[in-house]
Amino acid sequence: MADVMENNYVVGRGRLFFGQFKPGTRKAKGQLYFGNTPELSTSQNEDKLDHYSAEAGVRVKDASVTLQNDSSGSFQCDNIDNANLALWFRGDVIQRIEAGSDSAHGTLTIATAVPVDGDKFTIGGQDIVFKAAAPVGMQVLIGGTITESATNLKNFINATPSLGVTATSAVGVVTLTAIAAGEGGNAITLAKTFATGANGTVSGATLTGGTDSTETIDGDRVVLGTWLQLGVSADMPQGIRGTTNVTITGVDEDSYVVESATGRIYLNSDAPDITPGEDLEISYGVAAAIEDIVIAKGESIEGELQFLANNAAGLNKDFFWPYVRLTPDGDFALKGDDWQAMTFQFEILKRDALTERQYITTRPAS
Repeated sequence: MADVMENNYVVGRGRLFFGQFKPGTRKAKGQLYFGNTPELSTSQNEDKLDHYSAEAGVRVKDASVTLQNDSSGSFQCDNIDNANLALWFRGDVIQRIEAGSDSAHGTLTIATAVPVDGDKFTIGGQDIVFKAAAPVGMQVLIGGTITESATNLKNFINATPSLGVTATSAVGVVTLTAIAAGEGGNAITLAKTFATGANGTVSGATLTGGTDSTETIDGDRVVLGTWLQLGVSADMPQGIRGTTNVTITGVDEDSYVVESATGRIYLNSDAPDITPGEDLEISYGVAAAIEDIVIAKGESIEGELQFLANNAAGLNKDFFWPYVRLTPDGDFALKGDDWQAMTFQFEILKRDALTERQYITTRPAS
């Protein structure tokens, strides 16, 4: 009796990985996981040379030889992270460290003994009052030691962003740093009211040490009713991000609008104190940050591609292509009502004489 073959019906799912070759080699670096890939397919195309017998009235094909076999594929990825964008734009991801402007700083010191109920420090006009028990609102619990009291004060400050500062502490000294980078932090006032005056001290009437960057915008760029990008340079043609305390010398703040997150300024179309065509002197702080930047370059993208199946139905068969060339394909919609997705085509090539183009491994059932 003949064996009955069991059908393997498959609904494909799985993960796709790409190991880009090191420059000048066909050796892959560690494999990048693309993330979610809703579509993945391969295709084959062959060119044949057929032979027909001419020994009778009707020509009959009596031979055929394959001259060429091309293997390729495509996939769609909707994980829009920087590594995938760099592949689609044939470029690199670089990391830029922005040191930021100097932030204003100062100290609050509990000098010789724990505070007493009602002692207070004042930051930017807001009183922070020490209480012996059950603090509420802008009150801080007095600790059993100077160090505990300073720690409680530090924790309260860091939990109250409206104060405009962050804090660290060591023994009885609480060091304050303005949240906004630049000279603007120098305007944050400090004061204290202690029953024993010498037991509470502040570093000065205000925070100090905040510094701004200054930039001259060429008059050719000064047009009312338009936006200006700050921090444009040869290394950063897209400009900087995260500006604070933006001011224009000799210009009232009602004459412009600042978009701090993007480092941009809008010059109001009716600004009375901005003259089109004349230079502008602009001062601003810059927040410290680490920026990942994708730079498109048009480089060739070659490496190994691996698909690890995790099928909804059917046996898991893993595909490995030792050498592919990726090509971005189609549109990448920056706006729309659908999830963003990028599509790649890949050409399956032969890496070397010893390695075949495609390997399909049926994983043992677990």
